[in-house]
Amino acid sequence: MKPVWHFLRSAASKASGALWNRKKVIRSRHRQELQTLIIASMRSLHQKKSASYSTLLFLDIDRFRQVNFSLGYESGDLLMQEAAARLTACEHCKLVVQSGDDEFLLLLHAGSKAQLADCINQVQHIFMKPFYINDQAYYINASIGFSTIDLQPDTTRQALIQADLALYAAKHTGKNKTLAYDSAFEQRYSGHMQMETELRQAINADQLMLYYQPRLELSTGNIICLEALVRWNHPIHGIITPNNFIPLAEESGLIVPLGEWVLRQACLQKMKWLEAGIVAYQVAVNISPRQFQEEAFAEKVIHIIEQTGIDPSFLEFEITESSIMHDMDKTVSILEKLCGIGISISIDDFGIGYSSLSHLRHFPIHCLKIDRSFVKNIHSNQNDLAITHAIIQLGHSLNLQVVAEGVEEMSQLEILKGTTCTTIQGYLLSPPVSVYDLENNGNLLNFHI
Repeated sequence: MKPVWHFLRSAASKASGALWNRKKVIRSRHRQELQTLIIASMRSLHQKKSASYSTLLFLDIDRFRQVNFSLGYESGDLLMQEAAARLTACEHCKLVVQSGDDEFLLLLHAGSKAQLADCINQVQHIFMKPFYINDQAYYINASIGFSTIDLQPDTTRQALIQADLALYAAKHTGKNKTLAYDSAFEQRYSGHMQMETELRQAINADQLMLYYQPRLELSTGNIICLEALVRWNHPIHGIITPNNFIPLAEESGLIVPLGEWVLRQACLQKMKWLEAGIVAYQVAVNISPRQFQEEAFAEKVIHIIEQTGIDPSFLEFEITESSIMHDMDKTVSILEKLCGIGISISIDDFGIGYSSLSHLRHFPIHCLKIDRSFVKNIHSNQNDLAITHAIIQLGHSLNLQVVAEGVEEMSQLEILKGTTCTTIQGYLLSPPVSVYDLENNGNLLNFHI
């Protein structure tokens, strides 16, 4: 971010009303730090014997990732700066904190409940006016959740939780909404928030594990690649599959540290196999759209490779079509950096996204993975069969390997063997299995077609 943000240098200075300047925006992500800031502001208001109507308000800019993806991170920074400037101009905003990449925390204080309601309306109206980025007007929506707070410091933590829960409810009921805390939210949404907290802890608490699903080359019958797939070994609920926590990780931003954990562990496991003399399969790692669009993504990858000592040629990154269709110049630059050090690139779930064929030929990719939705019915649906054939031919015309995902029945396999599809993956061959099962069940890696 640009140096518009005001960073307070110690807990003592944060608690000092004399140092607080509401024309500047504080930036903090830590809840304990937020509590300190709120308590300091509340004490200052109490000392002035101001009116006692206060509200904590969380504001989250909707679909902020799309701004970053389509306009670039610099434009996202400009948007946040303009939003901060508008918020600090609100008369009754006594504290403005940027509490996340796309989130603000506000302390509103007014002389009456009516004034407080007007202030909340002012905050809403801020996002009804266009934001100008590089002389272009953009309309941005925001979700808002708020909770009342009194002048007692011991209520701060509870008010933060309630405002956060109200924001969570606003985003999960369609976005672009403003909701006051309601006790009914506790039962309806607190479980989701608890799961997010637990997932955050799981990333650092050795609760995650990798399963691997093999990919088979049809011409030789050999396993040529293992796709790394994360599982959550929850201390209470046991093994949790990705479809039950990856959407939450995407929404919360935890997908970035989670994705880095997966890459690092896959590299470390590959090194263990090499040291043990196990056949040199390539390892495929899924890269989420949010992870791919992170600043310095390629540099982070290189750092993990250097840390683990893996030969990059053993890695394949599976990237969805949606990941690569934003900011084409940046995408090509990232892919060229990755390919330049030896990493292979495959387009995952191909056929259901937004790829333009004219763009596709410019990307340094090695493989197309046909989405399982087409493979599922190729033995009974002529349209799916035609699409599958077309993707296979497209791949070959571009000198790309083609993988058919989701192969579960022999009838599907027989049809694919009659095409020029090079590789298959699916439960017919093997489900995703643990490292232990992979190493101790020889049949998994001796599939014959």
